[in-house]
Formats: sequence, C-alpha cells, structure tokens
Amino acid sequence: MVLSYFLIIQTLYSIAVQGTRPIVSLFADSQGASVAVIGFLLSAYAFFPMLLAVKAGKWLDVYGARHMCLLGSLGMLLSVFIPIMLPVLAALFFSQLLMGFSQICCLVSLQKTVGNLPGNRDNLIAMFSLTGSMGELIGPLASGFGYEYIGFRFTFAMAAVLVGLVFLSCLLVPKEFWKSAAASGMKKSEDKTSSWKMLKHVNLRKALIISGLVLYSKDLFVAYFPVLGTEAGMNASSIGIILSLVAASSIGVRLIQFRLLQIFGRGEILTATLVISGLSFMSLNLSSWPVIFGLIAVFLGIGLGLGQPLSLTYAMNVSPLDKQGEVLGLRLTFNRSSQFVSPFFFGTVGRVAGVSAIFLVSGIVLLLGAYFTRMRQVEMETLPGSMSDFPLSSSEEEDGLTKKTN
Repeated sequence: MVLSYFLIIQTLYSIAVQGTRPIVSLFADSQGASVAVIGFLLSAYAFFPMLLAVKAGKWLDVYGARHMCLLGSLGMLLSVFIPIMLPVLAALFFSQLLMGFSQICCLVSLQKTVGNLPGNRDNLIAMFSLTGSMGELIGPLASGFGYEYIGFRFTFAMAAVLVGLVFLSCLLVPKEFWKSAAASGMKKSEDKTSSWKMLKHVNLRKALIISGLVLYSKDLFVAYFPVLGTEAGMNASSIGIILSLVAASSIGVRLIQFRLLQIFGRGEILTATLVISGLSFMSLNLSSWPVIFGLIAVFLGIGLGLGQPLSLTYAMNVSPLDKQGEVLGLRLTFNRSSQFVSPFFFGTVGRVAGVSAIFLVSGIVLLLGAYFTRMRQVEMETLPGSMSDFPLSSSEEEDGLTKKTN
C-alpha cells in the first residue's frame, strides 16, 4: 500500500519528463538548430545535476525526502511552464537547466524512500524502475502524437498537469509514509572528501561508471534518434512509437530481473547491458526502415533496462541509511556528467560526419566501457550496509564479495 503511493508519483513525473525531452529535440530541429546546438540543449539538462547532485543528496539526508520531493516538483512545474509561455530556443535552454536540477531532487528522494521500505531491495528497486519505464513508454508516445497533431505548447501543457499532480501527491501522502527516508534531525559536519573516498571501492566505482554509460546512451537515443528518424522520412508519431519500444522492452526485461540475477549474477548482467546496447547502437546504421529501427529499439531497451536498477541497488547496499542520499547523489553525478559531456563530443561527431556517425561512435564507446568495467562473477545481494564494512581493494576476496555459487 505504501509503496503504491511512491510508484504513482514516480510514474507521473516520469511521463512528464520523458514526454518533453524528445519534443525539445524535435522543436529545436524544426527551428533550424544544428546537431551541435541540439547537443548543447541536451547538455543543459545535465549541467546543474552534474555540479550539485552530491549536495542534493546531502540535503536529502538532512531535510528528508518529503521536503526535497516538494522542492523538486515545484521546480519541474516552473520548468514546463516556461516553454508554454515563451516557445523559443533560449527559453528551452533555461527550462532544461531548471528541469535537470528539479528532477534529481524528486529522483533521489523517491529512490531512498522506496529502497528502504520493508522487503527485498532488488524487488523494490525493480518495481520502482518499472514505473520509470512506464513513463518512458507513455511519455514519448503521448507527446509524439500531441506534438504532431496539436502542437508544441500542448505537449508541455500535458506535462504541467502531470507535474502538478506530483506536487499534490507529495502534499497528500501522509508524512509517516516518508519515514524510511527520514531526515537525520541535525546538520551533519561537512566532509568534502568523503563522497569521493567511497570510489576506492572498485566494484562500486565500476557500477557507477556503467550507470553513467547506460544513462547517457538512453539520452543520446532520445535526443538524436528523432533527428535520424526525420532524415529517414518518419513523422513525429512514428518516432514516438520507436522511443516507446525501448521503454516497453525495458519493462519486459525488468520483470525477469530477479531471476536473471539468480542465474548470472549482478556483475555479468551489468557488463552485458553495455555489450547489447553497444551492438544495438552500431546496428542503427544498417537500415533506415522503421521496422528495423523498431527491432533495434527492442534490443536497446533490453540492454539498457537493467543497468540502472542494478547499479542503484548496489549503491544503496553499500551505504548506511544516513549516507544513502550522499551516495545516490554521487551516482547521479556520474550519470549527469556523462549526460553533460557526451552531447558536446557527439554533437561534434554529428557536425563533422552526420547523425548516423553519432550512433556508430557511441556503440564503440559502450563496447569499450563493457571491457574496462567488467566485474568478476560475484554475488552482491548479501553485502553489508556500510562502506566501512568493505576493504577497499581490487580483488574479489579483498572487496568482501562472496563468490557466486550455482
């Protein structure tokens, strides 16, 4: 019962965020923006989170999830109203800057709350991720048709309604339901190096890097596939369907996440997510048929579907409750840094060699990432809840990880 409240909040704001992001690219493209400018617009979303995610996590540990979620939903509401009132590129840049920071306030609050509810954490996070995938499924589909048949302002008005419901939900959910992510009750002494010291844990560091690679890949596809699809003669609604297929296959693979963990182990699955995603990106250049794009989107969703929930669960497993917001903020710093830097790099690639080259190069990067972040076959579900419980070295035994036995 308690879980359902937070899953509804996550679904509503995910639909709003994921629905507006491809429309930003389509609108910018329709205004004559270059591939590089679209890349800068994509980077704007990740700029403040890249700088302030750890700080937001520390605020979460101090002030509690409810206050942070209310702050985030108010910021998101303002960010979707701006393009309605002023539908120009400059306003979109400001909107994306505000949206990015506001979204992490909601995200880390819900992650910490759901991850500490009673029950198996992997199952809780899988359900939480499923609702995020529902947003990725419904959002682009609804906004694609809305943008094509009604217009730009209408798609952002839909998002405004959903974010308004998120704000009301945060107010109406009983305060005691947020207690799994309660505030610490006092301000903690600032330790500016403590967050980064946690990166001495080798497999945590690899998991965070994988998380960043997976998330930038999802954003890259959302930002640049509309341009690639337009070049191939697809309309906005068809592009929305392809984007939604990624989310649909992510939902499917997350339904069997726990069974896959039992069979293969977390490390092997995290590596496989990058391999499948990399091959899918490279395959986008094989054909411009919408049916082929749809098939590739399904495999891409399978590849990207498990990286986020598995790395999230691991990050929470290795951190005590009063440091979880900080660790989740650190994870988001990796995610948003990759989202911020990658559009500059891939925007340059697109300007020099075309949009199709973006997906080819991104696929190569993902395959290289899979090689350099590969983990030994380990079982991570029984990890203690504090970073201090782990010796900080590179070997499997020294990491305190139990070998998987089948």
